[in-house]
Amino acid sequence: MLIQAVAGMAMLRKHLVARTKRFVCAINSHCVRNYSTKIKTFNDIPSVQGAWPLIGHTHLFGPTGPYKAERLTEAVMDLSRQLGPVFKLRLNGADFVVTVDADDFRTMFHHEGRYPLRPPFLAVQQYRQKTFGSMGLVPGNGEEWYKFRSAILPLLQPHVVKAYANEHMQIASSFADYIQMKMDESSSEIVTDICQHLMKFSIEAISVTVPGKQFFSLAASSRDQVTQDIMNANTDFMEGLYETLIGLPLWKFCRTRGYRKLESSHEVIHRVLEGRLQEIKCKYRSSPEQIASVHPFLAAVFDNPTLEWKDIVMLGMETFLGGIDATTTTMAMTFHYLATNPEIQEQAYRNILAQGSAEELSFLRACIKETLRLSPTGGASSRILASDANIGGYVVPAGTLLHAFTSVTSLDVKYFAEPLKYLPERWLRGSSTSKGHPFASLPFGHGSRMCPGRRLAEQEMVLLLAEVLRRYQLASADQIQTPIGMVYRMNRIPDRPINLCFRKRKVQK
Repeated sequence: MLIQAVAGMAMLRKHLVARTKRFVCAINSHCVRNYSTKIKTFNDIPSVQGAWPLIGHTHLFGPTGPYKAERLTEAVMDLSRQLGPVFKLRLNGADFVVTVDADDFRTMFHHEGRYPLRPPFLAVQQYRQKTFGSMGLVPGNGEEWYKFRSAILPLLQPHVVKAYANEHMQIASSFADYIQMKMDESSSEIVTDICQHLMKFSIEAISVTVPGKQFFSLAASSRDQVTQDIMNANTDFMEGLYETLIGLPLWKFCRTRGYRKLESSHEVIHRVLEGRLQEIKCKYRSSPEQIASVHPFLAAVFDNPTLEWKDIVMLGMETFLGGIDATTTTMAMTFHYLATNPEIQEQAYRNILAQGSAEELSFLRACIKETLRLSPTGGASSRILASDANIGGYVVPAGTLLHAFTSVTSLDVKYFAEPLKYLPERWLRGSSTSKGHPFASLPFGHGSRMCPGRRLAEQEMVLLLAEVLRRYQLASADQIQTPIGMVYRMNRIPDRPINLCFRKRKVQK
């Protein structure tokens, strides 16, 4: 996303000289071979006037600027209205390109190369390498990234994901019981700030996959300090990533607040997970077939010859942290949309009563897809182009950082009919409502850097949604009538607490 440009500029500088030399030949070859009309040059791409020396357009997002970094999607929407679907900004002495055209998204992914490059998380890289000797999947690029990516691929296999379905179903039931417990405690049907409660569900749900030993944070008797430590660490991790990306890289010279948050969050998660992973590994050595049937993902990781123990722990940390924040936000927003659209909620409830297995709950899956279209947790996909590309009719040379803002296209009437309405049926097969361009809504990304936990998260969310709607009718308890927006805290999260009313349904016979 756009704010990652600050961190990625150092990587781009080495491409600038070579890029300039390629301009003329790239333009000529593209014009002669591929296009009937003359393609425009990189210098022709529109940009905001008034770039400042050294900092470029950074002032636009400063205290006195017209935009706020936390409302980045809205800023890009406004800039695209002024400049067109493709425009250029300058930060820290280097140019990068922003596009809000879905055809350009497709082109970007086709030019990402074998090892897709995106702006690195430099602070995370430095800390992990120094402390653990392993960088992991998220901050890495090149061959190091590819090693971890190959190791996590089993998580995308349907039979691996399905192995956790029964436990996910039990945890969904525990969450429904937990909601009743909270209502009993307050003598009210209202549960405030549902994200805080859903985070406990997300932690418990991902724990059965990694570290393979379930955390019991939803039980009535639970006063688990470990769960609270994890929740705090998850928040610190996301805020630490955000703060070390959007500000000046002062963490290179002193331990800034953002860098300290990265340190503390890693220390907590590493301490919590390493012992549990070691316990599962010991059991796997003594009874591999039995453990593989219960923990197929960890079994595949333990058997991977390219991974050392430090890499296994790091991959476990990333998988665990990756399964908390986005799942929490997506479920909170899905509950919100259903609570404010009672007819759609009733349709989802009928789907639950009519169908059996999770695979048959097509309307519930459509509800989650529609939530991720309206309120995606990621704002954009970013790549450093591996080869020259035609982006919106302009030659964008290899080595250029390109941001594809899917959080803008997913709300564009060009791609979706009635884009601001919550219409899950647009995702159903045979629907008369178009679901738009295949690249206009990419909440999990695309290609080899697509979120590897996608199938697992979808299973967790569908089973939770089914269990909650089976037992409760949802209504909004918010006093504020304005729509809930999204703000950036690395991932995008709701801009205010979501308060819900849970009304018990009559038991269906």
